[in-house]
Amino acid sequence: MATEIWHEFGDEAPVTIIPVADGRLEVSANGEMLFDRKAEGGTYPEMKRVREIKQEIKRRLESKISA
Repeated sequence: MATEIWHEFGDEAPVTIIPVADGRLEVSANGEMLFDRKAEGGTYPEMKRVREIKQEIKRRLESKISA
């Protein structure tokens, strides 16, 4: 997922990807959780979910540019 996000947005992405103990993975943007592997069943997201996360990042970038 990190590769997908950085490939699409590079350094412009307002995203923090944190590998957490016990195999957890959290993705947040501006302090808001976009993905929590444990909360979403403990597996890595399918591509559909990765696309949803990327779309949310894109929306946030566009709103930041418009502001």
